[in-house]
Amino acid sequence: MAGETGPISVPLPINMLIAGFFSIACYNSLELLISLFSRFRRHRGLYFWSMLIATLGIVLHSIVVLLRYYGLGPNFPLAVLTCVGWYCMVTGQSVVLYSRLHLVVPYKRTRWVLIMIIVNFFILHVPVTILFLGSNSHKSGIFIRAFNIYERIQVAGFCIQESIISGFYIREAMRGLNWVFAIKGPKEKRIIRHLIIVNVLVIFLDASLLATQYTNNFQIQTTYKPVVYSVKLKMEFVILNRLQAAR
Repeated sequence: MAGETGPISVPLPINMLIAGFFSIACYNSLELLISLFSRFRRHRGLYFWSMLIATLGIVLHSIVVLLRYYGLGPNFPLAVLTCVGWYCMVTGQSVVLYSRLHLVVPYKRTRWVLIMIIVNFFILHVPVTILFLGSNSHKSGIFIRAFNIYERIQVAGFCIQESIISGFYIREAMRGLNWVFAIKGPKEKRIIRHLIIVNVLVIFLDASLLATQYTNNFQIQTTYKPVVYSVKLKMEFVILNRLQAAR
């Protein structure tokens, strides 16, 4: 199985595509880090730290996956680091989405979102980690079939989780900020439209990620995923700044 159990051997076009994804993800992450430290003078708060961890997770995941796929380091330690980067990147993204809910929703009404994130961490991250590391051990044959099945489940599960949080955010933003936009005029009303457009684009990105997974392109999925998450974080950062300016 290409990529699931160690280094890959793929045609030149796929190698070029992987290199392109790596470059885009790292560039977006660098831009995010610069924007983050420029925007936040005080380095505190859940939003700042979750955004920072998610961004660094993208960088870590991108680098170790590249090293692992081309046999540029010991496979099992790189597999462990891949999981760490994956945690930070994926669950970090969900925590970013959760952390900005307070702009439009009282804290008491968002507790279920945090509970969902924590529960899904144990339901989706932990089993896949065990199966993935098992697939990269000397007994890989025992784990690989189960890993391929559960890998599809977790990709879909995290996409659904992020869609739920985004949908909840859009609904509450439209409810809670309508009076603000009604007072300020048509320019500010466009922010809601931009918010909806951004979240629709996020859904399309998630759908494209699912497509790579369900067409058995594991090596593409794992290198394309950091690109998707880096783009989502960039869009999230822009729309949050616009919402804060409108308040």
